Amino acid sequence: MPSRSPIHIKPTRIGLIGGLAARAGIYYYERILQEYQGAKIALDLTLRHADMGTVLRHVGSGDRVGLGHYLGSLANELFDAGMDTVSITAVAPHLAIDEIKKRAKGPIIDVLATIPGALKSAGFERVAIFGNRAVMTSAVFGAVPEDMVVKLDPSEIARVHETYTDIALSGKRGTKAEVAYFDDLAGDLLGRRGAQAIMLAGTDLSSFYADREPDFPFLDVSALHIEQILAGI
Repeated sequence: MPSRSPIHIKPTRIGLIGGLAARAGIYYYERILQEYQGAKIALDLTLRHADMGTVLRHVGSGDRVGLGHYLGSLANELFDAGMDTVSITAVAPHLAIDEIKKRAKGPIIDVLATIPGALKSAGFERVAIFGNRAVMTSAVFGAVPEDMVVKLDPSEIARVHETYTDIALSGKRGTKAEVAYFDDLAGDLLGRRGAQAIMLAGTDLSSFYADREPDFPFLDVSALHIEQILAGI
């Protein structure tokens, strides 16, 4: 993991759309709150709960328009409540980020925009991606150039997706067996297949490793997103 740059906190009225997995919104909420408390800056932080089943159906079917309409409407509820910015506390719903932005009344902090610069800053030229199936098979919706992706085989994609979905739905931290599987797969991707790091492209992987960071080189997309939210860009 590259060393963390200082965060320059800007917005004071932040809206989050959570409910997309059991721990995702809470993870963002806690991390943002910690930064503001540490900086002794007053914060108006509002978490709006989305229906996970609705989001997963849209993501699973690739329905960008329906997802954009649904999450854009929730974002506008937050803007109507006086929020300066709104962010979606999961990577997979960024499938519809363009549609959400078109519908929203204010700025949506887009996690996909952070990824190219973070890869360049870290010096990573080859990465493997862990997350939801849609995120893995689309190279994080095109945010990672295809020629930089060390691809998992179909059975690995299926197992990572199933494990990730179970983590997201149950809100649990990693079991020993799950941690061992990710460690072994990462070791093979890094040691034999040429990856330089594993991209953790799912908020629930961030909370999965909250108690102990992975032993392998990684890039945490949720951490990038939170820094972007704090900077208000």
